[in-house]
Amino acid sequence: MVQSPRILLIDTEEVTFGVTKINLRGRLDSAGVQAIEATFGRLARTQSQLIVDLSRVSFIASTGLRTLITASRAVAANGGRMVFLQPEPSVESVLIGSGTDRIVPICRSLPDAVQAVSLDEGFDDDFPASSLSFTLQVDRTQTGIKRAGAWVDELAILINLSSRTEYALRLCLEEAVTNIVTHGNPGPGSEPDMIGLRLIAEPSRLSITIQDHCTPRNPLLATDAEATEAGVGEPGEGGLGIGLIRQHARDVAWSRVGQVNRLAMAIPR
Repeated sequence: MVQSPRILLIDTEEVTFGVTKINLRGRLDSAGVQAIEATFGRLARTQSQLIVDLSRVSFIASTGLRTLITASRAVAANGGRMVFLQPEPSVESVLIGSGTDRIVPICRSLPDAVQAVSLDEGFDDDFPASSLSFTLQVDRTQTGIKRAGAWVDELAILINLSSRTEYALRLCLEEAVTNIVTHGNPGPGSEPDMIGLRLIAEPSRLSITIQDHCTPRNPLLATDAEATEAGVGEPGEGGLGIGLIRQHARDVAWSRVGQVNRLAMAIPR
């Protein structure tokens, strides 16, 4: 009987004493996670040196990322280490784009992976102390606003945000992106109608930059029409959304850099 390529399969092998390799094959999406969750979780809780072979995983979604990160934390809680082995290019791009590779290293060969999980190789058990950088491009549409919200869901797991910090990040990103979607006007010959998001996670704060290629517009200074609509009373005070951002973020600042509007802020952790 031929197995469907959409079904995620899992098996294990001991590649050397004390080192277990988990072989995954298929799609690491919601259905795939359900198929392997019990086995994968048990291995993460009981093994201290895990290599996760992703060479035959054709697709990975945010649910798959959560499963991998949760497993790495379970392994680290036992004083162990986990690495990825030879992910497919499309899967590797997701791991790198989401910052997951900063948490679980990617290895190109089995000998390198074995060496990486060896307990005397000097990896820290905790997540890296240095700053982590994450970027995302979203459409300047309502769909882009929703994608930014889904990104916060992913980041909350990736960098272990408290509920307070997650709430502040979600509110600030949603208000800032909505402001651009609602009021931005791309200039003639501008770059694709996208919004760029960048987050740098430091131990004490999240530094966020939101930029677009629309015509110059400072969202911190509301126009007459925007001030009336928002009920702020006077132009120049920023809209209601900007007021919410100021309540939850620090160092909120706008600048025009070349053909780009750039809004920067910091959220305490």
